[in-house]
Amino acid sequence: MLKRIITAALIFSLFALPAFAHELTIKNVANSELEAGKPFALTVQSAHKFIVPEEVETLSRVKAGIIEDGKFIESKITGNDEKLWIDFSVTPKDLSGSFIVAAVKDGESWCVTNEGGKTGARKDLEAQGLKVLSATKNDKYAKAIFNTSKEDKNFAQVLGHPLEIIPVTNPADAKAGEYFDVKILLNGQPYTGPVWATYDGFVTEYENTYAYYTEAENGEAHVKITAPGLWGIRAYQGGLPGVEGDYDHLTVRAFLLFEVK
Repeated sequence: MLKRIITAALIFSLFALPAFAHELTIKNVANSELEAGKPFALTVQSAHKFIVPEEVETLSRVKAGIIEDGKFIESKITGNDEKLWIDFSVTPKDLSGSFIVAAVKDGESWCVTNEGGKTGARKDLEAQGLKVLSATKNDKYAKAIFNTSKEDKNFAQVLGHPLEIIPVTNPADAKAGEYFDVKILLNGQPYTGPVWATYDGFVTEYENTYAYYTEAENGEAHVKITAPGLWGIRAYQGGLPGVEGDYDHLTVRAFLLFEVK
């Protein structure tokens, strides 16, 4: 009986761990002034609750910066153990239009073993004598849009992330009570699958709780905006092909962040 319980728990963990990994998001620092040619302070946050930081991601696996002329300009990042986030800043050249800030995490292999969860490649853990039941890699992508205007089209830039949420609706036009349309691409192809959305302050007590749920069909999704504030739209795809000896499956996660006034 005990063996059955242990086996059932391990089987559950094969599916539950990837689904409930921390989400990667971006938020500007309170009171940070947005001025052309001056640093704009931002954070990379990692948590199960939306914009409630829980841990500092491994710095060597995270990159963050601004998109300029279609290129990613990487910023210096610093771990903030007190605030439980990563600090960085970007310096927009001008504020004649919107600009995009992006953060990516190249995930480590996470393995379910006979001795519990372990970080490391399958082959390395097996070489240590462990029995690896499952090995998953979680890659994360986040982008935030700032300084939107009704005439601007920069908000719809495609960055080429393996899983990417691209706004169709201009965030400057977003209003509570109306739908916000997005296009979602998985490896450059239309994504079909679950989409979650929420706003800062909707729920701070409970993990993995969102204000809105829908499903993308052929790369299109429609989110009902229910309140002003900082919004995040999230998509997730698991079960992608792995790399032999390293991880069995790849999971990709994406967040789009923008303000609704």
